[in-house]
Amino acid sequence: MINDVPARSAYELPEGLTDWDLVAVGRGTPGGELLRRYWHPVALAGEATDLPRPIRYLGENLVLFRDGQGSVGLFHPRCAHRGTSLLFGRVEEDGIRCCYHGWKFATDSGRCLDQPCEPDGGVARGRIAQPGYPVVERHGAIWAYLGPPSRMPSFPRFSIFENMSPDEEGIAFYISMTGTDPAIPVEYNYFQLYENFVDPLHVPILHFMISGPQFGELWGGNEKDWASELQWTETPHSMVRNTRFTGPEGKPCARVTETVLPCMAFMPSLIEPNGPATEITWIQPIDDTHHRVMILQRTRRGAAPPRMDDFHRYGPERKTWPELTAEEHQRYPGDHDAQRGQGTVTLHSEEHLAQSDRGVVRLRRRFKEQCALVAEGGDPVGLSFDDGIFPVGAGVFPAN
Repeated sequence: MINDVPARSAYELPEGLTDWDLVAVGRGTPGGELLRRYWHPVALAGEATDLPRPIRYLGENLVLFRDGQGSVGLFHPRCAHRGTSLLFGRVEEDGIRCCYHGWKFATDSGRCLDQPCEPDGGVARGRIAQPGYPVVERHGAIWAYLGPPSRMPSFPRFSIFENMSPDEEGIAFYISMTGTDPAIPVEYNYFQLYENFVDPLHVPILHFMISGPQFGELWGGNEKDWASELQWTETPHSMVRNTRFTGPEGKPCARVTETVLPCMAFMPSLIEPNGPATEITWIQPIDDTHHRVMILQRTRRGAAPPRMDDFHRYGPERKTWPELTAEEHQRYPGDHDAQRGQGTVTLHSEEHLAQSDRGVVRLRRRFKEQCALVAEGGDPVGLSFDDGIFPVGAGVFPAN
């Protein structure tokens, strides 16, 4: 159990690093290199079509497409021939053809298949490849690995998606706390939302004392009880939060969440108020100053994704985010307001952490430790190289 807050030196920035270094996602930064060692869901499956789509992820601009055989490609946009963007390329049966001089690249490998302006279609075409990343289509999303090829782990098998019945499926969708288009990235650093998952004591303040009850019944329990019994434990791959509360009929319950590297959390279901988790909340680091949230969910086949408006209401009139006036936004703030209010990239070095921040302290410490491990040539926690199953223990359960 974690019940300590370390001395200030334990959460100060490592020597030579700045606030920005730990939350920057670009290639060559400590955090960016750590993030690149994991598979990420970079797009919804439906976003990959025969019309090339611009994708930005971990500060990189990429092009996503689906060829005539249904295979998905994720390439750097600058054509290996003369540098024009493959965003204007023509998707064909087995690859994508540049609009400028017609060089065609294979969807799976990027290998050049044809150079129509060259004799015999390009006698040296096999030596050319368009840079890109390996992808896997699973659980309604397109996943990509953006790290070093020699350290690529197995695609993660999460226990919540194992042994699905014929009437179940995995789906993916974006969510927004503001009622705006959830596909549009939010304008502040991803880590500010990531830390929210290990900060349960903001719930009785922000979501109850300040703004009134903002959650629907499916989130479980009386918000005032969330701080009464809170326990932290750690596994080799996650930080586990066990919050005890008074459930229906006055029975004690436990709400268990898991916060997992690189930027995901397993939460109790949005659909069922009790039982094991059925979804992954994944914070997508678009770049240093933008993020987006994707849900990957096990559900009944053909079921529609839940609407966040069904769970988040504001003020005594229980309004949705777009319905609030400017004054009501100030009087009844939510998570987005609090996190965006920290700035585009918050300054950890200017904070004064306390006992209630012990989850945040532990997450930052673990993140820094894994950054250092990767910099030293090691493999971070939570990876599998033997197709092992990633166990998920989150959910809402009866408490003893």
